[in-house]
Amino acid sequence: MTNKAQAFAALAGPIAAGFVGVSLFMAGLIPPTPPTIGQAELVTLYTENATAIRIVAIAMLFLLSGLMLQYTALGDQLWEIEGAQARTWARIQVTLGGISLVPVYGTSIAWALASYRPERAAEATQMLSDLGWFFFVFPVAPALFQMWAIGFSVLSDRAARPVFPRWYGYLCFWVGILLMTGLFVPFFKTGPFAWNGLLAFWVAAITLGLWINITGGLMLGVAKRKRPAAG
Repeated sequence: MTNKAQAFAALAGPIAAGFVGVSLFMAGLIPPTPPTIGQAELVTLYTENATAIRIVAIAMLFLLSGLMLQYTALGDQLWEIEGAQARTWARIQVTLGGISLVPVYGTSIAWALASYRPERAAEATQMLSDLGWFFFVFPVAPALFQMWAIGFSVLSDRAARPVFPRWYGYLCFWVGILLMTGLFVPFFKTGPFAWNGLLAFWVAAITLGLWINITGGLMLGVAKRKRPAAG
């Protein structure tokens, strides 16, 4: 019998991520505004696209909710793996997954404020825009340990029919590493490690997007799996 709550949560992450991606594109924030953009051009962006950017800010809140639903249900599924070690990793995954989402609230608020008073000084708009991108790309360390916690939990499963395939555990290790490119954002305004760069943004965004969707698909399979009746 399908666990409907887990199935719903498995879909929540991919749907929310897709909604945010489309919203960012429509607001002119994809591709990301470069750190070197002039103040006048940046003010024009936030003035002319004010409504779309405010919608992005709202969409971010749904992204956070959708991913937290997915992370929590993933923790419940990892809890099905036998052994105290796997259950410890399941708790760590949920905790660090939640922490990794907190900075995105800062992105939502910063961009909404940047579009809120178009008459403010250009320097203030630039600072709020910069703050939003830093919140979005830079604070990635919790995600590393979240992904590794999932990987260790999956690989600790010795059951004849494991909850998740072993390749998923190795995938999570690599996803955690690839997301760390955002750590170098404070050092660069141009190039692959800038917040709009190939590594810091595009590789990390595509990697996370693929992981969210792959994880959602695997979670749906687990949610639909027949479980032994309670004794």
